[in-house]
Amino acid sequence: MPRVVAGNFSPTIDTPPFYTQSMDLDCPPTLGRLLKRVGDVRKEATGDGSETPVHQVLELGDTNMEPPRSIPFILSFNNLTYSVKVSRKMNLPSVLNRGRRRHHLGPATAAEPVVGESMFTTTKTLLNDISGEARDGEILAVLGASGSGKSTLIDALANRIAKGSLKGTITLNGEVLESRMLKVISAYVMQDDLLFPMLTVEETLMFAAEFRLPTSLSKSKKKMRVQALIDQLGLRNAAKTVIGDEGHRGVSGGERRRVSIGIDIIHDPIILFMDEPTSGLDSTSAFMVVKVLQRIAQTGSIVIMSVHQPSYRILGLLDRLIFLSRGQTVYSGPPMHLPSFFAEFGHPIPENENRTEFALDLIRELEGSPGGTKSLVEFNKSWQNMKHTPNTEPDRHGLSLKEAISASISKGKLVSGATNNDASPNSMVPTFANPLWIEMAVLSKRSVTNSRRMPELFGIRLVQFWLLGSF
Repeated sequence: MPRVVAGNFSPTIDTPPFYTQSMDLDCPPTLGRLLKRVGDVRKEATGDGSETPVHQVLELGDTNMEPPRSIPFILSFNNLTYSVKVSRKMNLPSVLNRGRRRHHLGPATAAEPVVGESMFTTTKTLLNDISGEARDGEILAVLGASGSGKSTLIDALANRIAKGSLKGTITLNGEVLESRMLKVISAYVMQDDLLFPMLTVEETLMFAAEFRLPTSLSKSKKKMRVQALIDQLGLRNAAKTVIGDEGHRGVSGGERRRVSIGIDIIHDPIILFMDEPTSGLDSTSAFMVVKVLQRIAQTGSIVIMSVHQPSYRILGLLDRLIFLSRGQTVYSGPPMHLPSFFAEFGHPIPENENRTEFALDLIRELEGSPGGTKSLVEFNKSWQNMKHTPNTEPDRHGLSLKEAISASISKGKLVSGATNNDASPNSMVPTFANPLWIEMAVLSKRSVTNSRRMPELFGIRLVQFWLLGSF
């Protein structure tokens, strides 16, 4: 059964003819460099001036000139601890027995609940003293079994946990990250793909560009960004294919996941958080997704993701690993140090065996033992103190964090409402790319376009609303 292609839908997105000649697929440029190299040349219209502009490549005088080096970024997190209160499972006999013990033993006995607990609630620690760092140009992967705290750690770093409940510090280049600043410079890709089924890949990314990129960029330049992103994500062959759903065949699962990533990186964020981007994908699709993430990191972004059990090929793309077990760190470091770490712990990794699979199997085995993973946690702390060199602060050229972010914006990073007209460096750090009415118009147009291509769904909703309004 052939794929459903939106050829009869009269798409409004045209592929710029210059693109295949001016881009390097292995090392895609940031939007800032793209806009420096490519300009818009409008034809002289002989009639009412409504002729479509033509895009041409503008050659630079010195093509051998190296682009300015971007400011390095290091995201550090130290002693992160996060606890929640959960309800106790109580029955009537246990409540009566607790009351009798309190009556006979008195208030100052071991029968009393500990601090933070009560008769009906107990405290559960999801993160316990987690520390580490992530650098631009690298991928930090958080590994562990289900329930180990992977997604919780990603949410904590992305500031998606209630204020006051998280203890510890999170800094970028040695400065504490404010909540508002983190939202501006980062993007978060959820585990589930929430896409409109009847929009093509190209249209989906174009709507994201119109929503996330500022109005100061012309529509032609937004199209350039979309085309650059399509090649960066490896979606050129599926650009004109609809996303699809249960009743309409569309792109594959791996392509859907890459489209979801593209929506959130359309503005080229400095930090990218991802919750299990390879979940539900086969080995080849998962490898292609992580390969795309490696390209994104190489453009100067910090990529932090959780992954359940990476394959051998995926492990070769990762730069730093954090293994968690019940909210505690059992290993933190590069993949190449895994053999020496477990060899010194007394459990050497056999040859020709996947390192991460061996580590996860050993952790699961220790979790089922009486002592748990306490010995591995303590060994990791001593091994880190013995092997790990002190963290070196990046060379910030004497700039503050906001000034470093502004410098990265001026060199093509974080394209979102930044302007160069104001002399203040803080003014280059954007808030929102577009006003509310533009965002509402883009979302409405996207919804109408998707519904127009699914008349049966539109009719069902119309009858549903009519019936609900009649009673």
